[in-house]
Amino acid sequence: MKRIILFFGIAITSLFIINSCATTKLNSVWMDDKYQEGALKNVLVIGVIEPQILRNYFENELVKQLKAKGTDAFASNKIFPDETMPKKHELRKKIKEMNIDSVLVVRLADVSDINAYMTYPPQFVTSEGFYGYYTLCCQNIVSLGYNVKFETKIFMAKNDNLVWSALSVTDFDRSPQNMTRSLIEAIINDLSNRKLLK
Repeated sequence: MKRIILFFGIAITSLFIINSCATTKLNSVWMDDKYQEGALKNVLVIGVIEPQILRNYFENELVKQLKAKGTDAFASNKIFPDETMPKKHELRKKIKEMNIDSVLVVRLADVSDINAYMTYPPQFVTSEGFYGYYTLCCQNIVSLGYNVKFETKIFMAKNDNLVWSALSVTDFDRSPQNMTRSLIEAIINDLSNRKLLK
């Protein structure tokens, strides 16, 4: 099993050198109509994406784009650089230390048009809020694909309330970099339109 996962991790990593295009469509976008706190100010970005190199690229690029919009943001890979999922109290401590007001979590939800797609079955999660969602996401391992679905959620750090969520579909056209950029662009545009970014 580990050899199979490693093989697909190497495969997706090697595709970083290939140039192509990708398009993303946001579906099922939801926002809490009771939310009245204005633009997000300090966002912790968590990408539940394999392999690690793709997670790092996604988080760093999204942080870059958020900062370009005037929103402070931090990538979880800079805070917890290894692949071990941090404990809830560790995350809470960092969130308090860094004055984080919101947590954005992105996970790979589904991959279609590939025979080798596989996922570990999720286990029962008792913790609620962003950490419960984070731990659930981390139980899934997904290989390469052509039509890739991502789920993105934003929680307020102070009370774990979900304020925004979206399911997106990205055409995976041989380049993880372009796929990631397309997803980020779609996320940034929608958050801007909903005044969650400056």
